[in-house]
Amino acid sequence: MKARPLAAAFVWLALAGASAQFSVAPEREWSPSGSVPVRASLVSFDGTSVVLRASNGQRSTMPVASLADADRAYLEEWKNSRPITLPDSVGVDSAKLSIDVVKEDDASQTYVYRTPHFEFTSEGRLTQSLLRDIARNFEATYELLKALPWGISPAPEDGDRFRALLVRTRERYAKEGGMPNSGGVYMRSRSMFVVPFESIGLREVGKSFAKSSDYRSDTLVHELTHQMMHAWLDLLPQWAVEGTAEYTNILPLRFGIFRVASAKSGLKDYLDFLKPRGGVPDPYPLEKLLTISPEEWSRTLSSDPKEARRMYFTSYLLVYYFMHLDGKGDGDGFVRYMREVGKKRQAVEDFRKAVEEFKKQPGVEVRADGSYRWPGNLTHPPEPEFMASKEQLQQWQDSTRELLLAGRTVDALAAQIRSAYKRLGVKI
Repeated sequence: MKARPLAAAFVWLALAGASAQFSVAPEREWSPSGSVPVRASLVSFDGTSVVLRASNGQRSTMPVASLADADRAYLEEWKNSRPITLPDSVGVDSAKLSIDVVKEDDASQTYVYRTPHFEFTSEGRLTQSLLRDIARNFEATYELLKALPWGISPAPEDGDRFRALLVRTRERYAKEGGMPNSGGVYMRSRSMFVVPFESIGLREVGKSFAKSSDYRSDTLVHELTHQMMHAWLDLLPQWAVEGTAEYTNILPLRFGIFRVASAKSGLKDYLDFLKPRGGVPDPYPLEKLLTISPEEWSRTLSSDPKEARRMYFTSYLLVYYFMHLDGKGDGDGFVRYMREVGKKRQAVEDFRKAVEEFKKQPGVEVRADGSYRWPGNLTHPPEPEFMASKEQLQQWQDSTRELLLAGRTVDALAAQIRSAYKRLGVKI
């Protein structure tokens, strides 16, 4: 059911620093499925579609999913060779953001809302002001992850929209899989994230929910970042998984616009926020943080919230350092690190696609539970070596971390981080 639209079409803004996305590449032949090959130059690529320009100047847009494997490999290489640039600001035009009210059922307390890239369900009716703010923060985070030079191409893992659930109580949050001491959770197995009302700061006003004086968008942005990066979560070390999500949610955000160029003011606002709330945590030991497992992280979060606070805080400091303070301060090392991870992410995606095609071969038996078996005359697609075991994944992560260390020991890196923050007036 589609109900009243609150506004017209959706647009995005990258106000500066994105010119590298529009430099025209040399002509080559493109092979879209179901069509004749096209000779054209690549104008832009946003992760989901490409804009091509023929020699006569005519432009066309094609979805990446329609292109041949060779075309997608070319796009990946083109993206990785782009100069590293950070946008000054990125987000959405609030006046043109479209929001559909899909369902508002008081009897079941089910309220479903839809934006161009998201469908979110709430256990309470949202006021128009709150609905608009949440919707634009959702869409702004989507545009931010596309614009940052990390190589993320946000796409729903299941269906045509990302999904979220906003629940009234911590009890319901726990039933949905939320961990103790957490403010929100992204569950990849369900392709959705869940956040309780209290983590956002909502209050009941009559029959609807509105912003309270404690209203904050950081938890939403944090979990949205995990959701946008779902294909990366199994490959990145835990500090990078949480550090990137902390980095985005601490960037200044106002009226649907992230001010990336003001990341430093976001850092200082964050520290000011922490001071009256238990103080700025002592940094977590760097050597331990770099190798902490997802399982140990989860155990600490459940059992020792003070220690978990240190882990989140230090993960953020680490990503901020690599993005703005390391080397020339242009994020070069971290972006190249992410590009290397992106190559493995693409290898995983290629393997999964090959398996799906293999399952269609005559003689392959696919069972109801998703498992399958095949006759001896067929050769199963080879699994990427780093996927074979946790140990091999860890070995690959350790070797890739050298891109960030750049020949430094962990102790030397820690000393440089302390020195860089000291120059900013931040003692850690």
